[in-house]
Amino acid sequence: MKSKMNRREALATGIATFSAFMAMTGPSIRKYHISVQLYSVRDDMKKDPVKTLSKIAEMGYREVEPASYVDHKIYGFTAPEFRKITDDFGLSVLTSHTAFKKAHWLKDKNDITDVYKKTIEDALITGQRMLVVPSFDWDKNNIEEVKKGIEAFNKMGELASNSGLEIGFHNHHQEFEIMHDGAYLYDFMLKEWDRRFISQQLDIANMSVAGVDPMVFLRKYPHYYSSIHVKDFDKNTKLSTHLGEGNLDLDTILTFAKKNTQIQYWVIEQEDYGTKTPLDAVEYDLNRFKRFGFIG
Repeated sequence: MKSKMNRREALATGIATFSAFMAMTGPSIRKYHISVQLYSVRDDMKKDPVKTLSKIAEMGYREVEPASYVDHKIYGFTAPEFRKITDDFGLSVLTSHTAFKKAHWLKDKNDITDVYKKTIEDALITGQRMLVVPSFDWDKNNIEEVKKGIEAFNKMGELASNSGLEIGFHNHHQEFEIMHDGAYLYDFMLKEWDRRFISQQLDIANMSVAGVDPMVFLRKYPHYYSSIHVKDFDKNTKLSTHLGEGNLDLDTILTFAKKNTQIQYWVIEQEDYGTKTPLDAVEYDLNRFKRFGFIG
């Protein structure tokens, strides 16, 4: 009984903090929510996360998207500790990448585990509006398994929504390399997920790895996306590269997304850096992104 009471108290605290945060940083304050995916500076975050976050804030970023949540710690910090650090630097955490696995789903109870309920609570405490799942733990080649995974996602998304948190899915290239009934797996997923509870974070570079034009899906499903990973992609090296230096038609993609979708969270990410350091790369990308008309 004690653990349940602690969980309820933590959830109440998270929701209260989340509500206050919404009031302070609503759309009237920022025209665009622009963040950096912290996987872009993963080695720096491992060495000195506090110093790295300080440098990111100095560059002009006002939001970050964490990509490390292990044993209920974010880069080694509890949710309240990480919230304090980001607050001190004037950084918001509106989205994050956090896994949702088979082990988190209790099929017989139609519920998620207490472990994942704690994950949702921690997301709220850090101020998140959208928790993004960057993987699909069910067998993507088996359509029956895919259906089971989608069922679990839908229920988890409903429970998260009841707590004030949106759930998103982040695509990789595999969803466009696996076909079911003559259509991309991703098409099947989009049609089966309950849009009331599951939205999408589109990774335009990951899609391009599979040879798919992001504009095809943006035009086909413009209202499915709440977030986008803003990346460029070099088709020759098959690597992520600095914004504007790859093969993606970013001007067309971003202009269309800005005018025709419901994207709220624009997340800059770069995984390979050329001759730049990771920190120099994400600073360059932020300045380049602003040239597309995005001001945070």
